[in-house]
Amino acid sequence: MRGGRIMKPIWLKRFLRRLFAQFMNHYVRLRGRGGLAAIQRDGDRLGRLHYHLAIFSRRKLKQQVARLFNARSEDPKIAALLKQAWRINDRMVLEVLAKACAAVSIDEVADSVSVTDAEELAEALESGQGAILLGMHSGNVLALLIKLTRRGLPISVIANQPRRLPANFFEDFFAGSSVEVIPARPEFAAFYKLNKAVKQGRAVFIPIDQIHKRGGIEARFLDKRVPMPGGASVLAKRHGVPVYPVLLEAVEPKWQFRIGKGIHLPADQAKHQDMADLVAIIEDHIRRRPELWSWHHRRWMRFPFESTRP
Repeated sequence: MRGGRIMKPIWLKRFLRRLFAQFMNHYVRLRGRGGLAAIQRDGDRLGRLHYHLAIFSRRKLKQQVARLFNARSEDPKIAALLKQAWRINDRMVLEVLAKACAAVSIDEVADSVSVTDAEELAEALESGQGAILLGMHSGNVLALLIKLTRRGLPISVIANQPRRLPANFFEDFFAGSSVEVIPARPEFAAFYKLNKAVKQGRAVFIPIDQIHKRGGIEARFLDKRVPMPGGASVLAKRHGVPVYPVLLEAVEPKWQFRIGKGIHLPADQAKHQDMADLVAIIEDHIRRRPELWSWHHRRWMRFPFESTRP
């Protein structure tokens, strides 16, 4: 027991996650008959239920998010922020599951997204120059990638296959699109394919907030020192290509994304400063629209705050 919480064995947690994932796969196949709108409504409901059931995570996150924004954990705004984050995340999860098991069509998925300010990215790719798309856990970014390929843009994505999901899950999700899926394991093969994709003039999508379990580059992110994946900055500097932030601006009536202006990292800049520059971009966006980021993503909240200041 830790802090009054009963700790489940790791094997039991993994078993329950896999069992739940299998149940949800069957569920979305059934609900997909009502189209993507039915999946989205269920995702909203599931997110609200998830928020109320996640007693320990919710309590811990209320304290941490309140501290981050200099508020009290009892502030109704903090609860509303987290409830919205859970709702958005679970809606995204159901949409992805539904497309991966072919319960909804690729046209429905592409039509669920709008994207603005993609002209600079398109011009760079049309000139044969590669690019890095800097992502985060915010909305259905996988649907965005399909939308971008509908514009004729060559897109690749690094994908870490969760053990609780069926094999080739991401390949199934992107079936019918021209998105190239690059498995994250083994790492040496992934890095080779990522380099090849950039050389071929493709835009590679890399989520920077996928906090590293081991290794990575340490950076200050939302008042915590955490190891961040350095692939985006390494690829950008090695090939001299710009980094374009992918920013979720709204969720209604569609996922509304904006592609930020391209960032060129200085060739002589240290890697820790490269990471600090990129992290500052997504942190600024999260602080501006905190309800759109998945705060309950399993890693950030596990790290202590850098400062002991209450």
